Amino acid sequence: MEITYEQALTLARGQAPSLAVARARVGEAEGQVDAAEVWRLNPQIMASAGPRFGANQTNVDVSVRATQWLEVGGQRGHRIDAARAGVDASQARSEDTRRLLLRDVSLAFVAALYWQRRVEIAEENLELASAVEAVARRRHELGDVGGLEESSAALAVADARVDVERAHAAVDRAEGQLAALLGVEAETELVTVGDLRELAIPGGPIDANIDIDIDERPDLRALEADAREARAAGALGRSNRAPNIAVGVGYVLEESEHVMLGTVGITLPVFDRGQGSVAVAEARGARARVELETTRYAASIAAKTADAVVRRTTDVALQFERDGLAQLERTEQLVTVSYEKGAVAYDEVLVVRLGLVAAKLNYAGLLLEAATGRVELSAATGAFQ
Repeated sequence: MEITYEQALTLARGQAPSLAVARARVGEAEGQVDAAEVWRLNPQIMASAGPRFGANQTNVDVSVRATQWLEVGGQRGHRIDAARAGVDASQARSEDTRRLLLRDVSLAFVAALYWQRRVEIAEENLELASAVEAVARRRHELGDVGGLEESSAALAVADARVDVERAHAAVDRAEGQLAALLGVEAETELVTVGDLRELAIPGGPIDANIDIDIDERPDLRALEADAREARAAGALGRSNRAPNIAVGVGYVLEESEHVMLGTVGITLPVFDRGQGSVAVAEARGARARVELETTRYAASIAAKTADAVVRRTTDVALQFERDGLAQLERTEQLVTVSYEKGAVAYDEVLVVRLGLVAAKLNYAGLLLEAATGRVELSAATGAFQ
């Protein structure tokens, strides 16, 4: 199955296994809201009956009482606030899972395109080595060179073939990682389609100003929601300082007399005043605030670093395209012809060929770094959604 970069991102948003888990966690958090909205204290009904033994007769006494405890400190509202903050945190973390997934998918796709380019370079190197080997064999047959040059040229061809297979294996590995991220069935063979340069330098030189805004990153919003949840939990703990009140009504049948009673009860928060819950909530809030600041700082550094990498690698790659590509192609065309005419020695051919390969690899590496930098910049600023 052939897949482009945009198709890979769309497929990741739709069917990636990691996103299914994240969505399930959001549903779990929403269930906590439903639980928080339920009134915690159910009415209590107590009944008792038994004989009253007297000197002359035996009577049956009956007692029935219904009681309802009431939370008067606003506990239910605080529980709902905490649960809703938990939903916000889960939704933000689900979005952050998607952000990180799209980053990983993009990096795997970029790696696949890079190794496809490495395959092309290795095949071009193999073609050049084979041409030089053919010339060395003809010159050896004519007696112009010794057997050492022919053997060296044949060894270079074998080494070039190894490079081709190694690059193919790297492509398979990158595409396999991409398939796993996308949740593609194991029987499906994934083939990435695209140009590494389009991902590395999509619009040519970079504008002077790039908006680096990290405030909308979902992981930061998740930590802010954690802090809100901790504040609501702290308010819930402090609300337990208020005593709960019970109201009720009772009926008593005693010695053939009917009695109706009203009842009032109160809990005295003497020992447990919610201090434990408050301490835990305050510690959670402090942790969330510290984590928020450190994460925001790290995100800012990551975004600025990625921006600098993208700018530098893009400029260098464009400069190489202006100054080096034409010379590279011309040198590649001349080296075999010059060796066949005897204008250059074999060791000079080796030096030139190694230089050609190194130049191509450097250019491919620049494109890889530029494309990777753009991916990291999109991830750091929260552009992946």
